[in-house]
Order: sequence, then C-alpha cells, then structure tokens
Amino acid sequence: MNSPLLELIFLSEKRKDLLLFLKDGPKSISEIKENLNVGLVAILPQLKKLRENSLISKTGDVYSLAPLGIAIAGRMKQMTDVLNVFGSKYEYWANHSVESIPDPLRERIGELASCTFSEPPDRTRLFEPHREFVENLMKSKKISGIASVFHPLYPSLFLTFAKNGVDVSLLVTRPIYKRIKEEYRAEMNEFLKFENASFYVYDKKIEIAYVVTDRFLSLTLPFSDGTYDHKEDVLCFDPQAIQWGEDLFAYYKKISDKITEI
Repeated sequence: MNSPLLELIFLSEKRKDLLLFLKDGPKSISEIKENLNVGLVAILPQLKKLRENSLISKTGDVYSLAPLGIAIAGRMKQMTDVLNVFGSKYEYWANHSVESIPDPLRERIGELASCTFSEPPDRTRLFEPHREFVENLMKSKKISGIASVFHPLYPSLFLTFAKNGVDVSLLVTRPIYKRIKEEYRAEMNEFLKFENASFYVYDKKIEIAYVVTDRFLSLTLPFSDGTYDHKEDVLCFDPQAIQWGEDLFAYYKKISDKITEI
C-alpha cells in the first residue's frame, strides 16, 4: 500500500468512518448521513474521493465497497483499534514494555481499545494494591491471575477467595513459588485442598502481572527499562478485553506445571 492511499484513508475521520460503515454492506446516502451524523456538504466530497480511488462504487444513491475497498476495510478495524489503544494514552504505552506481552496476544492488543487506567495511589498507600483493583476483585466470582512480582498480602487474600467459593487459578514464576513454599507453606497447602483452586508454575521469566475475572481485566506492564510499575494499571471492563485476558492466562497455563501439593 503506497503512502497516498494511507493518507487518503487515515488522515480523514470521515473517509475512515465511511469505509468501516460500508463494510457491513451497501448503504444509501440517507443511511450514511443518519448513521455518521453528517450533512451532504461534508460527506459528498469524501465519497467522491473514495470513488476516484476505486475504494467505493455507486449505483443510484446507494454506495458500496469496491473490491479494493473490501480488501482494505477488512483490515481497517484491527488497525483502528490498535491506534485507539495507543492513542488514548500514548505516553503510557510509549514508556512501557509492550513487547513483554506474548506475540499472539500482542497481535490482538486492539481488543483493549475500551480500556482505562487506574488512579495512582497516594503516598500513604504507595505499595498497596490499587483501590479499583481490590473493589472489583471482591465482587468477582472467577479469578485468574499471573504474578511476576510478589506481594505479601496475596497468599491470604486469594486463600480467602477460595474459602468463599470463588474459582481461583493462580500462575507464578519459579522464584515466587520458591518464596511461597518457604514463607507461606501453610497457606499454600490449605489453598491446594480446595477443588475450586488451582496453581501453576512457569519456569521462564514473565514481566507482566495481571488478573482477569468475570468482571474485569487488570494488566500491569513494566517500564521500558524493565522496572516494575506499581503505580498504574490498565483496567478493562469490556467483554472483548476480558476474553483477551482469559486467552492470555490460557497461553501461559498451557506451558506451565500444575502444582497439586507441596
């Protein structure tokens, strides 16, 4: 794809929206005006440019994607979602290690387009779990989490969830598992007795930390230099993002060892 064509599509919100709208099928000019909330004066020049570049065709007052437009629009939503993710808070994504997300999930990062960010904790609670995280965790009925760093509150916290009947699946790195065995053996043994609790150990390095539940996804990325970011998390409540989080857990679970007893 040459540069003029990229500019034609992405340097105009109206043209981009037109192609995505026509992706669902032919539309009349009145449908275009109503759904895109535009007037004729604003939209007709954009339709003309797209027709001149063989991206759309016109029959009567009905517009539809031309073959070239079909090929491009099929990939546009994925690209638009990615741009929406990074554009919503560009400074965060530019300063954090996006490459720490496994390739299959990084390719789908556009599914996090509706995500927000946690509020940084104040100085009196600097190293405690974020308020939004704990509040939503307490309302969840299913919890899956990956820990690349250790927090001393977590063993008792997730044991309490298991006791309360919540489905809990935890996955940690080998160094964290070693510390749990040494310092929290009693809690770990009790946790493993519950049928609704499962525990996995991954032998290689994991840089991200995250939790996905039936309610939300909380993702912590390290800074670009590898430093752990304890102040700000990515928060998602959209079903598509939650599914992304479940697939991320499944990715690591498949290549981890299940622990049934210590």
